[in-house]
Amino acid sequence: MLRDKFREFSRDTSSIGQERVDGVNGLADALIAAGHSENATVAEWKDGLNEAWADLLELIDTRSQMLAASYELHRFYHDARETLAQVQHKQKQLPDEVGRDLNTAEAMQRMHTTYEHDIQALSAQVRQVQEDAARLEKAYAGEKAADIRRHEQAVSEAWAELRGSSQGRRRLLLDTVDKFRFLRAVRDLLLWMDGVRLQIEGQERPR
Repeated sequence: MLRDKFREFSRDTSSIGQERVDGVNGLADALIAAGHSENATVAEWKDGLNEAWADLLELIDTRSQMLAASYELHRFYHDARETLAQVQHKQKQLPDEVGRDLNTAEAMQRMHTTYEHDIQALSAQVRQVQEDAARLEKAYAGEKAADIRRHEQAVSEAWAELRGSSQGRRRLLLDTVDKFRFLRAVRDLLLWMDGVRLQIEGQERPR
């Protein structure tokens, strides 16, 4: 990766360069201390060298910061696209079927509980995208900031839609299970009443 290569280059350059600059500075100081006839020229060259070295270090630092910022922005775009794809995939996995009887409806309800746990794991990724977007928007302006906002909004809107769909399905399954339980209770009661009626009708009539 470019950022890692430059970090290594920066570290090596700073280390080797500082060692060489220190060596030349030491040599200049020794010449000046010894009362060299060109003391003024030596001091001038020493100052020029140190200024050039400071400028180079500043350039390296600026470049490092630019690469770090670029890496962070590209990572945000990658994370936002990946999170959006996962949220949309989970949305497509949501079935419409609610079951034809109590057993299948209850099975669907258990499956949906597992599904809800799965999508809950995505909430941390969504929150991370939102936090990164808020931080990066402050660092950029214009089209870049607007693009960051668009990526974050796409993720947030898809997430809100997924949660709404999941909650709606949970309510639908709950209503379906309640309906089948009610129908079973009605059917059991009707069977019981039929049994009682048969018992009554089977008894001897009074003479």
